[in-house]
Amino acid sequence: MKKAKKFLSFVLCGAICAILLLTCSTGGGAKPEPAEAVTVAGVWEWEPITVFVDGNDSTCFVTLAEEVIDGQTAQTISLNGTVTGTVDHGESQAKITPDEETLELLRTCTAISFKVLGDGRSYILRLPTDVVKDWGFHMNRFNTTDGEVEEIFLPIRSFRQPDWASGSPFRQNQINYIEFTTRNNKEGGLGDWAIKLWDFKLHM
Repeated sequence: MKKAKKFLSFVLCGAICAILLLTCSTGGGAKPEPAEAVTVAGVWEWEPITVFVDGNDSTCFVTLAEEVIDGQTAQTISLNGTVTGTVDHGESQAKITPDEETLELLRTCTAISFKVLGDGRSYILRLPTDVVKDWGFHMNRFNTTDGEVEEIFLPIRSFRQPDWASGSPFRQNQINYIEFTTRNNKEGGLGDWAIKLWDFKLHM
């Protein structure tokens, strides 16, 4: 009987020691912090969309430059133009086309981010796919503050079709490019606009 008690005490002591050792090695049972997300700048071609089939005569201009921002050289994309009311849905647009390697990353990324020097208007990024036939592409709106630099973070899962769209499914693996736009309704408004973007990244 005494031998049985001694054996049981030995087992219990061993178990307690093992628990204490495990607790110390994991910081009190807390989960280790996840590794920092991988971001990729990619290679993009920015070009204004200047020809419309519906009579829209809004304009968009794109200027690429290297500038020193906060002591670091950055590739900036200055976009400006004018939204007119010639048609009810008049809008200024630019097309952002990735190279082949960046396209594969765009089709699997979890978010898009960039820094913007704003003008107080609202803007949209759209992700056109072949499955959408009514131009109601999945989109994400972001607001800017006049004269202030802000960092914009747009999770892919938060891109949605406009209310009037037919409800097509989102197929990220069918994305071919990104559209930038500002419109003459609640997204932006009529008149001149101008913003500057840089540090455009994909989050993997």
